[in-house]
Amino acid sequence: MYTFLEELKTLIRKSMSDEFIIDRKFSRAFGRHVDFYHPKTFNEKLQVQKLYVKNPKMTSLADKYEVRRHIQAKGHEGILNELIGVYDRPEDIDFNILPNEFVIKCNHSWNTNIICEDKSALDKKKVVAQLKEWMSHNHYHLLREWSYKNIKPKIIIERFLRAPLKDYKFFCFSGTPSYIQVDSNRSNGHTLDIYDTNWHRLKCKKGNNDQSNCPENRPDFFDDMFEIAKDLSSDFNFCRVDFLANSEGFYFAEITFYPGGGFSHFEPEEFDYLFGENFSLAEAKMPLTSRINIIWISLINRLFKPQ
Repeated sequence: MYTFLEELKTLIRKSMSDEFIIDRKFSRAFGRHVDFYHPKTFNEKLQVQKLYVKNPKMTSLADKYEVRRHIQAKGHEGILNELIGVYDRPEDIDFNILPNEFVIKCNHSWNTNIICEDKSALDKKKVVAQLKEWMSHNHYHLLREWSYKNIKPKIIIERFLRAPLKDYKFFCFSGTPSYIQVDSNRSNGHTLDIYDTNWHRLKCKKGNNDQSNCPENRPDFFDDMFEIAKDLSSDFNFCRVDFLANSEGFYFAEITFYPGGGFSHFEPEEFDYLFGENFSLAEAKMPLTSRINIIWISLINRLFKPQ
């Protein structure tokens, strides 16, 4: 549970401008400040997208429950995993009626999942306490990811998908899938590979995960995933469309507008620029208050610049 000190830090963080929080986190991650007016790298452009690209559809698509309606409206209901239950409060979950295996997710954030493979071994009180904590926080305040700001927290329970699972994550720019991130062996030796749309593996690392020992074969269902990712991303300058796949087939996972929060390193760094090349920010609208905030940040950075 949150301590008093953590609550105090949260209050202080909420009082700071979005630009200040983002610039501070970015400089810690990359050793330089955000160029809010002329961003060039993928990660830098994600910071600008967080602040100044506010397509109303982004909120409902970042919502892990509401996005299901969008998938259905697009005619892709067949890729949705089975929904077992939806709850507004953790206390409302009736564990007795749940199957032996399931996955619990919060709809309003990321990395808030509980995987149950054996209900008899589940500490239900601990699960409820964890969910209550997750639901009490607005994920937006952590990294200023705008699409999460106005999501009403809910709990969703879905069917457990059997391993081995792979993640196929399509980086889509203005409705065009351009790169595919493949995550494998998440529970044991997590690897991450990036392919172009011709299924050539790039000599590139992203984040803290190593590449697999050898490239994998192009999946049989690649064309289907590609066309669905293209369709789902068509209304946005950038988003990443994610799928989960196992021997049964592939399933929709999520749509995210800020992979890694914009703090995930590429190695070599040239790929950060390559991914940023087709990332249009034409929809970005910077208000006057933000311009003033950026002036203050620039002055502070100069004042405290190491000698």
